[in-house]
Amino acid sequence: MPTRGEAQRRATETLRRAGAPTPALDADVLLAHALGVPKETLVAHPDVELTADEGSRFDALIAKRADGVPVAYLRGFKEFYGLRFAVDPRVLVPRPETETLVDAVRSYAGERDLVVVDVGTGSGAIAVALAVSAPRVRVIATDVSAAALVVARANATAHGVRIDFRQGDLLAPVTERVDVVAANLPYLRDDDLEQLAGERTSLAFEPRVATVAGPDGLALVRHAIADLPRVLAPDGAAFFECDPPQVASISALLAPLGTVDVLKDLAGLDRVVRVRR
Repeated sequence: MPTRGEAQRRATETLRRAGAPTPALDADVLLAHALGVPKETLVAHPDVELTADEGSRFDALIAKRADGVPVAYLRGFKEFYGLRFAVDPRVLVPRPETETLVDAVRSYAGERDLVVVDVGTGSGAIAVALAVSAPRVRVIATDVSAAALVVARANATAHGVRIDFRQGDLLAPVTERVDVVAANLPYLRDDDLEQLAGERTSLAFEPRVATVAGPDGLALVRHAIADLPRVLAPDGAAFFECDPPQVASISALLAPLGTVDVLKDLAGLDRVVRVRR
């Protein structure tokens, strides 16, 4: 059987030929997952031979990754905001840039006792991250997908936080006034998905309902903004994560509701549009 180092190099080359964007990193992460050891152990002991079972598990993972299955789905979890979240094809894989949205809501909330709605919660990553890091905030989380809410509830339980999960379309399940609305809604255009979701990209495996939003990518954002006056408190705030090219359009949609500003992510890109009533 090959050594850990040999298996990693062979897998890296396989993934490179398949067009994986980070072949060496993916090979490292999946080998560590297959062996049940930290990545540091692989670096420290590259000459240890794989057992037959270890080799079979690793080869199966690499074959799936070469087909485009996201690493997070293969491992069954994704790190977000310093926490581990269970993920599978029922939910979108949390993206690092979404941490900007969590930071923005936390900064706004401060030490106040506020009610926050996470619209389209998916895996529950935003809702759970807020509940863990801002324990004085009461979090409501909505999603149209019953299957996604199963995943989100499991993640809330795993992190020991209480969240009010509600099934329904965007803000429809919210009947009370709230202080903050946080939304990371699908913002790809239909034709974007057709161009981006090749058979070996993660978008081909993630739920379509969590990625696309009509011809201009703003259908769900527009719907949610139209419902804000009903649920957002007179002195509340709403935060919308968006694709940088959509900032001007979303800002214009929010402008009638109050003061609008734009927050940048760690890469310096416009990422979150905020309105304060």
